[in-house]
Amino acid sequence: MTEYNDKVLQQQEAIRKSGHINMFDKAGVKDLAQQMGSTELAEFIENADAEEYFDMADKAAEKYR
Repeated sequence: MTEYNDKVLQQQEAIRKSGHINMFDKAGVKDLAQQMGSTELAEFIENADAEEYFDMADKAAEKYR
């Protein structure tokens, strides 16, 4: 089981809850994260492959339900 930085999870969940973007749009989420000042999330997305990105997104949704 992979552990993710709490800051990354919080930033991911904030973007999801904003409803501004389809969360399957990894590049769009990264761009929005940069616009919102969520640098930790933007950096994570830059370095993550699709599988790791979606795993992290699932963990964020589970943690902040």
